[in-house]
Amino acid sequence: MRYWEINMVRLLLGFGLAATLVFVSPQITYAVTANGSARNVPYVIGFHPLHSSQTPYLGQMHLNFNNGIISGTYTDISHRPGSPFANARNVPVSGGLSGSNVNLVIRQVTFRGTMSGQKMSGSATIRGTIYEWAAQQGAPGSGS
Repeated sequence: MRYWEINMVRLLLGFGLAATLVFVSPQITYAVTANGSARNVPYVIGFHPLHSSQTPYLGQMHLNFNNGIISGTYTDISHRPGSPFANARNVPVSGGLSGSNVNLVIRQVTFRGTMSGQKMSGSATIRGTIYEWAAQQGAPGSGS
């Protein structure tokens, strides 16, 4: 092989290795505790009426945790029409975390539940109907 061919092979191998690392490296996750702090932690939340097999409404949250106080934003990402938060963009989220108990307030709806690791789940009453909800740390489509 000539000198330029060797350099081209090295260059291509370098790009291949870099691309592989991007796709196989683990996603960053945040350890969230009631007494700690973390900023801009992404969550995907889904919710649907209790005992329903309907496709859930979906939202993306970016939450800040500061010694039990939760703040952040919610954005509607539902493909299903009729979401209680249809077309919401960067709506404020407030709430709290005490032990494993969590509550999130989006507009005038309080989502109550528990938090375990990177997951939250519970119930909320929206327009007189009880909904069950679950949230997972990560971005939409990340699979984490």
